[in-house]
Amino acid sequence: MSILMIPPAIILSAVIGGIYGALFYLWKGKTWSDLALFIIVAILGFFVGQLVAFLLQLDVMMVGQVHLIEGTLLAWLFMLAIAWLKG
Repeated sequence: MSILMIPPAIILSAVIGGIYGALFYLWKGKTWSDLALFIIVAILGFFVGQLVAFLLQLDVMMVGQVHLIEGTLLAWLFMLAIAWLKG
């Protein structure tokens, strides 16, 4: 029997992205669907930040294998872009 093991870096990245999405919702959100949208976009942006930092081999500030600065910047950039597109 095989148990699916999710790496801690993925869990931490998703949790941080979710927290950023919830904080952005408190700032700019209006409806419950905004909350879901911002959380999803923040997690996506955080993972894109991880990918960019990995590909460019940036090691500015890391918590384990998580590129905190790059993930944070792209998560907030993605959320600002979505908020701007929503109007």
